[in-house]
Amino acid sequence: MGKGDGGGGVAAGDGGPALEVELTLGGDPAALDRSWRAAVPAGGGGTAQRLRSTYYDTGDFRLRRRGFTLRIREDGERLVQTLKSDGPSSAAAVLKRNEWTRTVEKPVPSLPVAPDPAVRDVVGPLKPAELAPTFSTDVMRRTAVVEVAASDHSTALVELALDSGEIKARDRRDTVSELELELIEGPASALYELAMTLQASAPLRIQTASKAKRGYVLAGGEGYAGYKAPALALARGISVNEALGKIFRVCANQCAANHDAVLDRSDPEGVHQFRVALRRMRSALVVFKTVLPPEHTAWLNREASRLIDVLGPARDWDVFITETLATVRAARPDDEILERLSEAAESARACAYEQAEALRAPDYTEFLLRFGRWIETAGWREAANHAALDQPLAHLGGRLLDRRHKRVLKRGRDFEQLSDADLHRLRISLKKLRYAGEFFAAQFPDGKPRPYIRTLRRLQDDLGQLNDAAVAERCLKELLDAQRENDHLAALGVGAGQVIGWHARAREETRSQMTEDWHAFAATEPYWRTAAGGLHG
Repeated sequence: MGKGDGGGGVAAGDGGPALEVELTLGGDPAALDRSWRAAVPAGGGGTAQRLRSTYYDTGDFRLRRRGFTLRIREDGERLVQTLKSDGPSSAAAVLKRNEWTRTVEKPVPSLPVAPDPAVRDVVGPLKPAELAPTFSTDVMRRTAVVEVAASDHSTALVELALDSGEIKARDRRDTVSELELELIEGPASALYELAMTLQASAPLRIQTASKAKRGYVLAGGEGYAGYKAPALALARGISVNEALGKIFRVCANQCAANHDAVLDRSDPEGVHQFRVALRRMRSALVVFKTVLPPEHTAWLNREASRLIDVLGPARDWDVFITETLATVRAARPDDEILERLSEAAESARACAYEQAEALRAPDYTEFLLRFGRWIETAGWREAANHAALDQPLAHLGGRLLDRRHKRVLKRGRDFEQLSDADLHRLRISLKKLRYAGEFFAAQFPDGKPRPYIRTLRRLQDDLGQLNDAAVAERCLKELLDAQRENDHLAALGVGAGQVIGWHARAREETRSQMTEDWHAFAATEPYWRTAAGGLHG
């Protein structure tokens, strides 16, 4: 059973689709070799081969933009063409995707690229002259199939592929040093079981970017962008147990999908969306605490909290530079003092992003693998009340949302008199209410959640602007403290005063609107209540 050099899998017959389930670990060659020897028994066989592939696309990267990659690989005496549905937003710790494979006579793409008319409609019309080499990979691969004892006491078969080589695009190169685990048969949790065993033998890290993704980055076709998870699709009538699986899987995938953007420092949205995933995860633990014994989820809450704190400084500086300071600079584009302040802020942001390098550490990999296994095995059922887990999600929603709503109203009492600290606590309560609302919204009558959620978001945005101003003041204080030996300290102080003064005026101008938005929210009927004032569900 062969694998493709782009993280590929096996085709079900010539031209047919195959569904891959795989996980990739990266590390230095010595660590990967130790992990290989830990998994493959001495004399356990395996094969070695050289895989050379060329990836094709149009000049405007049309295939990639539509979520596909197209490659031709030298496979012994054969040339194999593979089309994969491997779009730029598909990153996850464990990938599941379709591919279509066929043999070709010449090292040029053969059209049509897939036998399925529906797939061809998505790919769109292609002409042979439009397709040109975009990048190539040259990899030495060792493969072996191993048995893994899964947590459900079944036995899974997993193919290991140890890759070393490089990716080339024009005059740019990137090293390949990774170990791919592809499920042949058995539960997906077996991939995590094996990965945890391998990671214990040598320090490895989750590799979320496929070779194709890295090739396109080298070729200039894309970068590492932040990824916002789609809205939760929790069907009406879903059980609590099923809902937990979907919620936690979305959180895990959102973390993995933003991993590279954080480490590449290429898009501030990466840090933001990573923290959103962690906060949503922690909110789920609180929302469902009546059915999730805390002693069995403390590790998850603890690690999520730690990572939120690790990424916090980077997020603060991102907001300060790209929003708070950017607003003032746009109004005063030729102000040299603001230019110096911006340079100092960029230096502080670079230092903050050094903390984000924690995502390369073994304990982060251990957390992701443990979290993934927990999701795949529905580990929350181990010590939980199964009757509570198997009840419809809507049965929990009304009572829980009502409690959170009343807590928000209590925190916002005498809104006009609230201090900044009070408003900060109100903002946190609103955020928790919003996350809870996302979990339950689809369980109630169509259309009813919209007015409530709309007013909630508007108020949350207002309070978020206040928080941004508070963060700006903290960032500026840290910046000036760190620049005490700078010859331009006085000028930096003037610039800081300009920024604080600008946003202080803006804050006063929006205060009346915020008060109006609070009263609109407080007057909006919660969507989980019936016309008679009772609770749905």
